[in-house]
Amino acid sequence: MNIQINKDIPLLEFQHVVKSYSSAHIVLNDMNFKLERGKIIGLLGPNGSGKTTIIKLINGLLVPNKGNILINGTAPGVESKSVISYLPERTYLNEWMRVS
Repeated sequence: MNIQINKDIPLLEFQHVVKSYSSAHIVLNDMNFKLERGKIIGLLGPNGSGKTTIIKLINGLLVPNKGNILINGTAPGVESKSVISYLPERTYLNEWMRVS
């Protein structure tokens, strides 16, 4: 797969993104931002502020309840997953699971 890079559009864009796990647990509420190419960005914030949720949304591991996420102008999908990775701090697999 070959992703075409368009230097005129942001590398990453969140448009009115809402992510909640219940009506009482809204993690991201109408989040908007653009990340331009050629910059290094860090996510800083206290525990529970939505940093990991943002990363999982970018990777397509979660989907927003509302709004759009655009990577190079398109929604997260097969092409973006070919160039974006996520390595969690801890495994989500059971201890008994083995690679065959």
